[in-house]
Amino acid sequence: IMLAYVRLSFFLWLYTSICCVQTTSPAQFMDDISGYRSACKKIGWEPKQDCTAYNVIAFHANLKSNLNNLSQNTTIKFENVQLNKGNGYDPATGMFTAPEDGVYSFTWSFLTNKRGTVYIAAVVDNVDHVHTCINNQQSTYINTSGHLIYELKRGNKVWIRTWYLPATFIHGGYYTYFSGSKINSI
Repeated sequence: IMLAYVRLSFFLWLYTSICCVQTTSPAQFMDDISGYRSACKKIGWEPKQDCTAYNVIAFHANLKSNLNNLSQNTTIKFENVQLNKGNGYDPATGMFTAPEDGVYSFTWSFLTNKRGTVYIAAVVDNVDHVHTCINNQQSTYINTSGHLIYELKRGNKVWIRTWYLPATFIHGGYYTYFSGSKINSI
């Protein structure tokens, strides 16, 4: 509680110093910032990261076109890459390769048509971890999705593939996608 009080006091002081406009030179401003950082260090409070943005690892890709009659254990290649920060996703293989250790979150969604059957597996280094499916669905179209949170080491691979039965139809475009992002460092 004391640390929270000290932080609040510091930020109130900082706010009043800033809001009560005082003109200073760029050099004086930098000296002031250094002083604030020094004060924070003295009370034991230091941000875990500098003010600069950290490296984001995230991707989002969807199918370019419909897929018909995919055999069992076929890796789905999401060719239309909309985001690939960290360059971990390879649309040529359909696989995400972890560029660094961390906890990652993955989501996928797919749409199939009437009487469609699709069994999907989320795979980490050739081991299934999550299964989602639609079996002989009766609506004109139906969508399903899945989610995996997993701790990866650099070089681990994650992908989406069919399993159990051949997939009759997967709708392309923005209806079917695969996304992932690093949510925490190890």
